[in-house]
Amino acid sequence: MIIKGKAIDQLTGGGAGKYCAVLFYGPDEGRVRESALLAARSICEDLSDPFRVVSLDGAEIRSDPARLADEAAAISMTGGRRVLRLRNIGDAAAPVLAEFLQNPAGDSAIIAEAGALSKTSKLRKLFETSPICAIAACYEDNSQDLAALITRHLRQNDLTITSEAMSYLQTCLGEDRLATRQELDKLVIYMGSPPVEARDSSLKAPGDTSGILDNRDIIGFSGVKDLQDASDIPATVDTADTGDSMNMQDVLDVAGVNDISDISDIHEILDGGAIRDIPDSPDISDITANTGVTNPKASPNRLPGQVTLQDVLACIGDSTSQGLDEICDAMALGDPAQLDYRLGRGMDASLSPIAILRAASSHLFQLHLALGSMAQGIRADQALRSIRPPLHFSRTAAFRDQMKIWDLHRLIQALDLLLQAESLCKSSLAVEESICSHTLHQVALLARKAH
Repeated sequence: MIIKGKAIDQLTGGGAGKYCAVLFYGPDEGRVRESALLAARSICEDLSDPFRVVSLDGAEIRSDPARLADEAAAISMTGGRRVLRLRNIGDAAAPVLAEFLQNPAGDSAIIAEAGALSKTSKLRKLFETSPICAIAACYEDNSQDLAALITRHLRQNDLTITSEAMSYLQTCLGEDRLATRQELDKLVIYMGSPPVEARDSSLKAPGDTSGILDNRDIIGFSGVKDLQDASDIPATVDTADTGDSMNMQDVLDVAGVNDISDISDIHEILDGGAIRDIPDSPDISDITANTGVTNPKASPNRLPGQVTLQDVLACIGDSTSQGLDEICDAMALGDPAQLDYRLGRGMDASLSPIAILRAASSHLFQLHLALGSMAQGIRADQALRSIRPPLHFSRTAAFRDQMKIWDLHRLIQALDLLLQAESLCKSSLAVEESICSHTLHQVALLARKAH
């Protein structure tokens, strides 16, 4: 049985127990892992219980086909339904599973994980056609799903987020659910407290030994106030001279605003400078200096528990975002040689073609908004300053040139090309890198038509 959309949440929230076997598959390994863990926990809360939970991988099933039936038929010594987790399986395991499902033994629930499977996959067809099985595809989060995930994760930790910070996060995250959650956990810790939930160790990315910060790792940690003085942390010098940028007592509430959902226009928050300056950070200082945003120490518009763009830049901004910006600028300026060079470097750095296409769409959408503002009589400088998230000062000149090159009609054509390319990349037979490169060069050609 195929499970789609919101029904997947029901499946992972307890519905998996109705089936003999459930398969989660797709290109988003982190989302596959997370969904499988949630489904398994809905049956057995403690996945470390050796009497109720057994894990097998595809190689073990192929080398010893009888073990699947043996483990499924076993009975827990401590009572309760057993969970049999199958990891990294593929079409090679389909014959073993097909034989087992013809006459399943025991009451164990099988929760299986697989990578991307084509429509002709034997394993996929087996789970789709069996009445006692369920199958759910796990694709990369789209913009709407990613926004909901970010909002929900921050709300669980009593945090809200500005629209420009959300826009920036959507360009940086989304390729892998596990990586997204780890970055959000890092942001929560940066804002003053560890995440409300300790993640299962099996949710870590392969090779990641950094772990998640635990309360026991901090001596004397009792809230945000303790973060004012780094001397509470062993082997760390006092950083009180940095200005106590995390002191929440310095943050004043916005009069008449009790909840972020009450704000109809984000400019009500941002106007006058709600973005906090991070001391000794030249990049962020440059942004505030070149976008007209004033130092928040002189502004009362910062809401308590609110994540701003500056927080995100200080915590999550990295070379990946810079690489995407360089690709977008080369494309929008119509420079094919530079585009080839930047795109090649991005691919070598394992940038996802879908992430590149999304970043390109976001960039052209910013151009569209700026040109739309100018069409209404707003000066170019004002239109440039109104862009959210604000541009880094190093990109301002290039963006001005792009505003002179493009018009609204060609921007709509370019955005349509990028949308079609992203959809094509998600098809099972697509060569993502080739589609991405070809489409970006098509957009660059549209830019050159202005010359």
